[in-house]
Amino acid sequence: MFDSTKQSLKTLLEQVRDGRIQLPEFQRDYVWTEEAIVSLLASISKGYPVGALLILERGGEVDFKPRGVEGTNFSAVEPDLLLLDGQQRMTSLFQSLFSTVPARVRDAKGDVNSRLLYMDMRKALVPDADFEDAIIVAGADKKVWKPFGRETDKDFSSKEFEFEQFMFPLNRMFEANEWLWEFHDYWRARDKDVFQLRRDFDQKIVEKITRYEMPIIKLSRDNGRHAVCTIFEKVNVGGVKLDAFELLTAIFAGTDEGFDLRADWRGTKNVAGRLARMQKNTPEWGVFSKIASTDFLQACTILHTMERKALREKEGLTSQVSCKRDELLALPLTAYKKHADKVEIGFRDAAQFLTRQNILFGYDLPYPSQLTILACVFAVLGDKAHNASVQAKLDAWFWRGVLGEVYGSSVESKIARDVPEIIEWALVVRQNGPQSSEEATFSIDRLYYMRRRQSAAYKGFHALLMREGCEDFVSGTPFSIMTLWQSTVDVHHIFPQAWCKEHQKDRGRMDSIINKTPLSDVTNRYIVRGDAPSVYLKRIEQEHNIAPEALDNILRTHLIDPALLRADDFEAFYEDRKAKLADLAAKAMAKPVAADRDLPEIPDTDDDEVLMEERVLELAQ
Repeated sequence: MFDSTKQSLKTLLEQVRDGRIQLPEFQRDYVWTEEAIVSLLASISKGYPVGALLILERGGEVDFKPRGVEGTNFSAVEPDLLLLDGQQRMTSLFQSLFSTVPARVRDAKGDVNSRLLYMDMRKALVPDADFEDAIIVAGADKKVWKPFGRETDKDFSSKEFEFEQFMFPLNRMFEANEWLWEFHDYWRARDKDVFQLRRDFDQKIVEKITRYEMPIIKLSRDNGRHAVCTIFEKVNVGGVKLDAFELLTAIFAGTDEGFDLRADWRGTKNVAGRLARMQKNTPEWGVFSKIASTDFLQACTILHTMERKALREKEGLTSQVSCKRDELLALPLTAYKKHADKVEIGFRDAAQFLTRQNILFGYDLPYPSQLTILACVFAVLGDKAHNASVQAKLDAWFWRGVLGEVYGSSVESKIARDVPEIIEWALVVRQNGPQSSEEATFSIDRLYYMRRRQSAAYKGFHALLMREGCEDFVSGTPFSIMTLWQSTVDVHHIFPQAWCKEHQKDRGRMDSIINKTPLSDVTNRYIVRGDAPSVYLKRIEQEHNIAPEALDNILRTHLIDPALLRADDFEAFYEDRKAKLADLAAKAMAKPVAADRDLPEIPDTDDDEVLMEERVLELAQ
């Protein structure tokens, strides 16, 4: 599977130069800072370990598309080895010690500049030398400029200037003998004996660096995709974690076809990719604003493994539907190309489904995993999904998942289990709904504990109330799709927080979903002032010329009893609306809700919302 050994730095850099060691295409370009490169060189100079390299033999199942280390200059060279971990170290060492081209280095401001590195010979030879202090970073012009770049601090722009200042150019390290003898001859012509210094530098610095050995972990070509990718990520703990999409991009790029998965997903300068096509008819922050490329791959993998399972079962074999990471990494290019178009259409149909539920924006989507499940279902069912019977089943499944908070854990397993079961249910091959849907429950007391906007069920009631046609207190406009596009709508308190605190109301009840409803930011300014409902309702009527009867009808669209709200009767309002929201949940889930279990009322305030309400109050004043 793998072996470990050591190899000289010189040999490694030669292999990099000749293209025998290259990088897999997915490795991201990243430029180290001056400090990081100097620290690396100082460690090498001291003979300290700088970490092992992870290298993969080419020629096996995993054949990532290669690209050369930055700074190399060759073409059409097929590498023998791919450097999976150690890119920045090898790139930095190659550019600073081996290349005649200046290294690309990031400065303290984050700007990338071309730099050449030197070592002060005299400082380097001081006992217990601070090598970081002995290494000097100069510009591509071989000059070190003072702050603001108006005056030269050091000038190494000629070989004579290097000799005079005892500055050894580190990119001559592996051909140091020639430079050092020229340095010796330069000073001998000026009657200065530098023989001992030259010899000491050669023996104590140059030899230590040129004979430096780096530990190598070499993965054999016999390793499969999942093993290679898993090992890479375990070893590459200090780097940027790569997801399955990036790894699969490299795998597909290494095929004979050289398929560009990234371009297929994100598009190119002239051609829109799948993501852009999916987002085309949705708002800027729509349900696809947070979709991940791996979500799309999960859907393709579900369809591929379902098809594989059906074929194997015909042969009397067993197989599993799955979208776990190892299955994503094993997805064949042929399977991706076969299913991707259907999946893309499936995601667009899923977005239309969510629009009917009044969920348009990514931050209002209770569970992104449900979007993936819907995409798979629509991809398989096609036109069969667009009838009232199937839509009713999908509605019930969706709201049971949201209000029953089904998809908070073991998501991959539930996706793989639910997709086939939903499809069988829709086609009446299965009499009951999917297991997750049948097991989902909602109890009335959950309403009390529902206070955080991150909660799936909290987001669900937000959408359900708007779907049922609730209207804004001030404008009387339903929160339809067009309204959502034009104004800011969020869930806000009905009995103001300040009023509740003044009247010593239970904080848990105050902040629960029972005391909240979708409102525009304009309406909320009347509420956050802290007046009693009877007062702010009267103000809304007077300032906007709204008849009390009309405002009462608006309140009813929010499942609010107008008489209880106008009487400032918080306790009666709370119990009445709790029962109505429970009925709303039962209707959406198409199944009864569990009775109130009279659980202890433990406050659990949504601090983010408190801060937001206080900010709105400041603006209103």
